[in-house]
Amino acid sequence: MKNIICNIVYAGIIFFVYSVSPTIVEAITLTWDIPQNESLEFVYDANIEYYEDGILRKIYSERNIIDLLCYKKNSNGQAVRGSFSVYRKNINDYVYRLEEQYFSDFFINSNGAFVVPEDMFMPNLRHLPSFPQADVSAGAVWKAPVHIVFNNFSVPLVLLLEAQYTLLFIHNQNNEAFINYSILIDKTLKDKPYPDDMPVKIYGQYAGQVIWDIQKNQPKKSVNAYNLLLIFGRTGKLHTIEFKMSIDQQNMAYQHVPDDEKKKQQKEIEKALQQDGVSVDSDSRGMIIRFSDILFDFDKYNLNANARNILDKLIEIIKAKYPNNEIIVEGHTDNIGSDEYNQNLSEKRAQTVASILKDKLGHDKVSYRGMGKSKPIDDNATAAGRQKNRRVEIIIKM
Repeated sequence: MKNIICNIVYAGIIFFVYSVSPTIVEAITLTWDIPQNESLEFVYDANIEYYEDGILRKIYSERNIIDLLCYKKNSNGQAVRGSFSVYRKNINDYVYRLEEQYFSDFFINSNGAFVVPEDMFMPNLRHLPSFPQADVSAGAVWKAPVHIVFNNFSVPLVLLLEAQYTLLFIHNQNNEAFINYSILIDKTLKDKPYPDDMPVKIYGQYAGQVIWDIQKNQPKKSVNAYNLLLIFGRTGKLHTIEFKMSIDQQNMAYQHVPDDEKKKQQKEIEKALQQDGVSVDSDSRGMIIRFSDILFDFDKYNLNANARNILDKLIEIIKAKYPNNEIIVEGHTDNIGSDEYNQNLSEKRAQTVASILKDKLGHDKVSYRGMGKSKPIDDNATAAGRQKNRRVEIIIKM
């Protein structure tokens, strides 16, 4: 499926983070709040089993990273714009590969309901969690709408569902509320004409527990699981696709970095590196360190003799200034050779660099993707231009 958030859970799962629940002595009002010019990052890590007609076909890992920047607030909530990135790796892979990326601009009401324009696919799981507009105390149960949007078919499919929530307890010392939720899916798609590629039935359940920061009014982390069964067969024999997934979610808030501060940090990195063939830039993606045709020999994807020393300098800068930031490595080529050759070479070079960064940085928020010859920065008609286009870019998300 396109995104781990559009999928659903094992039946009957209840999550308890603490073995003994602290006694709750008060009622609270639960609301969403992202301060203006602050970003909230959601990192979803999932282990997935994929079945076809009841046979296990694939086990893989998927990561979604969602970055939401609040750019405007009013008394009803916050307007946010953000990126939704999907990363995957198979059992034998070492680093994640960035496979899909979406962008969105929508409104989060203070009670957690999302107002998303019709032409926006993301977020595809909407209104989770959302809260009653009244105080709640331990044991409180409420229901609220949830929308799930599938963009895997010839036309989008929107499921209108209902989530049931239970406030288990409040950990007063840590300012944390523990909330269980579950969503049942039992949909038959036959009330109106549907395209042939859509399922005829969808069954499943999404269940989990959110730890809510009642001081910041933001989600802190969660554990989730789902089981989603799709039954196809509009044009012939029935067959099934099933996903089983367990998900850990971590959130972190960041201050937005303005453009003038990015430029200042860009100059600091340039001064620290002082290396021919290395340039530093910044744009909406973050800080971009460009290595132009100096890390690899011709037609190779193993680092050359000087490359590790150059990368080590950058790694020390990242450790000192950006220890928790997400890192994306992009590989690029010139236009000599076939599309397939260039795509494959760019991916392997980016994967090599990403693997080294993951080793040295000591965290797993490192991924890669190959761009082939699709994003030249100079004229491929000249030797000098082709040399600049043969590059690796290390993007530090800001």
